[in-house]
Amino acid sequence: MSVVKIIELVGESPLGWEDAMKQIIAEAQMTLRGITRIGVVEQDIRMINDKIDVWRVRAQVSFRVERPHE
Repeated sequence: MSVVKIIELVGESPLGWEDAMKQIIAEAQMTLRGITRIGVVEQDIRMINDKIDVWRVRAQVSFRVERPHE
């Protein structure tokens, strides 16, 4: 039997949405094992003085829950 946990991560980049997504993937790969899916939930931008400050991506990361063998 398999159980999957889903968390949300937000990536930011001054370069664009693709780079913001790469930030999410890199962080997820460093801190999680058993990733099964990463899906974009929302994309937005933060504006300062009528100019784009950062591009943001909110994504759901799914990964298998690991339990010690009993």
